Amino acid sequence: MAYIRVIHEDEADGKLFELYDEIQRNRGRVSNILRAQSLEPKAMRAHLDLYMATCFSKGGLSRREVEVIAVTVSAANGDAYSLSHHKDALGRYAKDAAWVEAVAKDPAKATTGRERALVEYATILAAHPAKGVKPQVEALRKNGLRDEEILQAAQVVGYFTFANRIAVGLGVELEPDGERDYHY
Repeated sequence: MAYIRVIHEDEADGKLFELYDEIQRNRGRVSNILRAQSLEPKAMRAHLDLYMATCFSKGGLSRREVEVIAVTVSAANGDAYSLSHHKDALGRYAKDAAWVEAVAKDPAKATTGRERALVEYATILAAHPAKGVKPQVEALRKNGLRDEEILQAAQVVGYFTFANRIAVGLGVELEPDGERDYHY
């Protein structure tokens, strides 16, 4: 499950119980990455709020684009847990399992146009931020992204870099196949 103690749903009380209940109502299940944060419900709440604000905002990047970034960043950071979850999510939007696998293996090769510009930006920002990304930001603009969408892309990269460190740093294990059917 994780390298640290976790509090499961049947053991939770108070704020954690309320948070687990909300997650189950909204997402169908509680994921292991959230359970791994059960010792700090306030931080778990902030994590969820950040996830919703960055990945589900209206009028910015499409859900497919967000998931392409999630897969790209999670692969670049070596986070098998998040990579698996977000390959599943990307598959719901892309409807092409072979393409999703190709994105996970070599996102720059598997994508074109706007998605490739997002992938190139996300890869450098996640794995090599000190190199700078000004040329990639210009490529995003050339591919039609507005400043608000570029901001969201940076936020999605930052969010997944954060989530990847939580998953890898706490040894979060992937749930069994039948327990990963979340509402995206």
